[in-house]
Amino acid sequence: MRRLIPTLSIALAVALVGGCGTNSGDSAAPGASAAPSKLEPVAAVKQGMDRSLAGTLSMQASVKAGPQSITLSGKMDPVAKAIHISGKAPEPIEVRLIGDAAYIKSESMEGEKPWMKIDLSKLKSTSTLRQSFDFKSQTGLVGGTVSAQEVGDGRYTGIADLNKAAEAASTEAGMREGIESSAKLAKDPTAIPFEATLDADGRLTMLSYTIATKSLGDLVTEMRMSDFGKPVTVDAPPAGDTEAADEEMYAFL
Repeated sequence: MRRLIPTLSIALAVALVGGCGTNSGDSAAPGASAAPSKLEPVAAVKQGMDRSLAGTLSMQASVKAGPQSITLSGKMDPVAKAIHISGKAPEPIEVRLIGDAAYIKSESMEGEKPWMKIDLSKLKSTSTLRQSFDFKSQTGLVGGTVSAQEVGDGRYTGIADLNKAAEAASTEAGMREGIESSAKLAKDPTAIPFEATLDADGRLTMLSYTIATKSLGDLVTEMRMSDFGKPVTVDAPPAGDTEAADEEMYAFL
């Protein structure tokens, strides 16, 4: 289990760190006063992620670093804190979140049953695993958008600054520290190129970006979002297949 946690945290970050809760000061709800087509490009991109996460959605995400890759797909309800994600990171993994109860299934699990249940409320605020699930305080790349231009058909290109993203991030749950750590890995954290696509309602449907790192090569991330507003139901695994994390595990997490 111990070797699973870093991989799991990275995998969840792929699905979430693109830009939840940018705290940019811009109105981000679907009913914002400015129509998406009237927003200037930086505001359109920043608000696009928040509009996408205003309700239920499906998501596909991938991150590649050299020969290594993580691929994920899932559905989520950010408001209700419900997630169901499966994929390879790089081994098969499945994660379900229902409120503060996280259920994790992976070949790296060291328990006797296939699923482990973790109560997120028991984790420290600085826990990487807890940060990965924290919708309210999580922020990411789009929070540091410094320039953008529309290149046609709802497509945008631009530059993001991880340092500014950290400044825009909430201090809750250690999210600012998490982005600062990512910035330290980047060769130039002030100039992260990205591409984004918005739909007619101003929701972000695609985000891709590349972080050139000092030691890992290029870290290439792509996210695609769809099925906005479709019902999302996440069920807990069978009780007979689930075991609760012990106190020693919580101390490690």
